[in-house]
Amino acid sequence: MSRHGCLTLSIVFLGCLNPANGDPQTQVQSRVFEIDYAINEDGEPLEFVQLWYTLDKGRTWNLYGYDEDRQSPISFHAPSEGLFGFFVRVSNTTGPSSDPPAPGTEPHLWAFVDYTPPVVQLHGLRQTTSLGQRVVQVRWTAIDTFLAGRPVEIESRELPNGSWHTLTPAPLANTGQYDWRVPEGLQGSVALRLRVSDQGGHCAASEEQVAEISPAPPVPAKLPWEQNDAALPNVAALTGNPGSPSSPQAIARAQQLYEEGLAFGERGNHRQGISRLREAVRLNPGMSEAFSAMGDMLYVLGDFDEALAAYTITLQQRPTMRAALRGMAKVHRQQHDYTSAAERLRTILRYNPDDAETWMNLGDIGIFQGDEIMARECYIRASQINPGAVDIIEQSKQRLALMAEVSQTYRKMER
Repeated sequence: MSRHGCLTLSIVFLGCLNPANGDPQTQVQSRVFEIDYAINEDGEPLEFVQLWYTLDKGRTWNLYGYDEDRQSPISFHAPSEGLFGFFVRVSNTTGPSSDPPAPGTEPHLWAFVDYTPPVVQLHGLRQTTSLGQRVVQVRWTAIDTFLAGRPVEIESRELPNGSWHTLTPAPLANTGQYDWRVPEGLQGSVALRLRVSDQGGHCAASEEQVAEISPAPPVPAKLPWEQNDAALPNVAALTGNPGSPSSPQAIARAQQLYEEGLAFGERGNHRQGISRLREAVRLNPGMSEAFSAMGDMLYVLGDFDEALAAYTITLQQRPTMRAALRGMAKVHRQQHDYTSAAERLRTILRYNPDDAETWMNLGDIGIFQGDEIMARECYIRASQINPGAVDIIEQSKQRLALMAEVSQTYRKMER
């Protein structure tokens, strides 16, 4: 309560006003807006009206200026975007309504000012398959200083006359990527677009991109390994042991052999290392890390089929093991199966989205696939996502610089 009666404030935006649900602050989508103030009409004539604002939740305060005519409202020109707190101070012959706001003073009003809508680009769509299911890879770039926590919605419609509907049950985080699993029975031309929202209430839509959805491949009566048990690698194929349970003594001996195998591998004696690891998994067929290490050594020796078999057994036992997924991706890359390599790397990122090295490796796959947009996005993410990954950051920046140099060279050649 001031000496002039109760001081009440409201905000009047010069365009559309969007109150935040359940939040005392107001969303303002303009750089210039007006603040109403009201005082007790029975008070003495006002000598001055001051408007103060804070951009750090009341830790520091700035005097914006005076309302020259001392008549509500007072116009405010925001110096930047962000969360503003406002404090109005008035005075008449009896004195001021309050002391100037100090650190910790509670504002009379909060307003979130965001006058810049998001910038959104939906990149070209690509159809692929994952575990036999049709997938459309959706990639985008969305830039805004104040994006919401999950600001992205993807919409689709069948061409030519279908209506728009949302693909996902809830908004997505701004990861720049989403793999849409195509529903059964859907084929032909489908348009997709993005809608991205920010904290200021803006919603920006991308231009639509069209995907040509091919028919689903026929499903065999039996899966390959149901038709022929030899289609999948198994423990017995690599070790000669059908995989019976191991005794405590066998497990201990297997651990010793595993460590010896690693030591041989570190010294470059990969064949001897593989021999030790084979003995280890004969004694303990559930030793996933030994199969994975065996795959690494077989890869170094160029025996890609055997390496793939070792990694496959590892992932049968531990489907999310990073070392095996990464090793399998390397094998697929050597075999020029870039789609499978990317799938293995994306599996790692599903469980650890902050894995900078895997983002960089995925960018390399993008280069091999001729997808410069994907490669650039992955390299940028690798260079930013984990500040502690100093070597990966440097390598990713070198790749980005090389891409820029090559792109510039091509542009010069086209002139």
